Amino acid sequence: MSKDVVKSVGRVFSVLELFKTHQKPLTATEVCNYLDYPKSSADALLKSLVNLGYLTLDLNTTKYFSSLRVTKLGDWLPELFGASSDALQILDHIHKSLGETVTLSMPNGIHMQLITVITGTFPISLSFQQGAKLPLFTTGIGIAQLATRNDEEIAKAVKRANRRATSAQHRVNLDELMIDVEATRTKGYFEAYNRVVPDTGAIAMALPGVSSESALVVAVGGLSDRIKKNEAKIIKEMRQAIRHYKSD
Repeated sequence: MSKDVVKSVGRVFSVLELFKTHQKPLTATEVCNYLDYPKSSADALLKSLVNLGYLTLDLNTTKYFSSLRVTKLGDWLPELFGASSDALQILDHIHKSLGETVTLSMPNGIHMQLITVITGTFPISLSFQQGAKLPLFTTGIGIAQLATRNDEEIAKAVKRANRRATSAQHRVNLDELMIDVEATRTKGYFEAYNRVVPDTGAIAMALPGVSSESALVVAVGGLSDRIKKNEAKIIKEMRQAIRHYKSD
């Protein structure tokens, strides 16, 4: 590493570039071996990048991987040069058709992280900060994502989460969770009301992913009464957009 580079800064970008080179999840030990970092320093760095949203951590395999938030650092460049993202075009289409807040999220440990947020056009619309993390096991986007995994993967994730729970209130009831998961698998979507913000609702659908654990989720959210009234229209628009996504 150049003497002109601050060590901590250089290590951050070396880690991000390492994932670009290998294009697969890596354990902390593997990162240490590839970059010749002390284990304690690597652990602290990796955990910090997870907390910042630039890496994700799979609790089942204890492997780290780049978050799509990394792409947000330069996502303005393609637009500047006249290019565009198919995924963002799909979200934009849903947003223009419905006027509600549309989000794209990905799993990150025991959370779902919002990687794209397009706020609704109604005077009262859901508003989330891009990069925000929401619970995996108790939100519509989380349940839609879990429904893409097999039962064994879900059980392992719940077991790990419950080990980290600081109180009984934060423990996940696997039986109750699986009722929602099975309903989502049957319908192809999950509708959630008053789960994150009072008097609001959302409909979430998973997009086809490279693997079930990395499947992205698109969601449409707004005031509960508005979402309930327009459920059929929202579901139709989302399904059409996802069919377009699959055909690309």
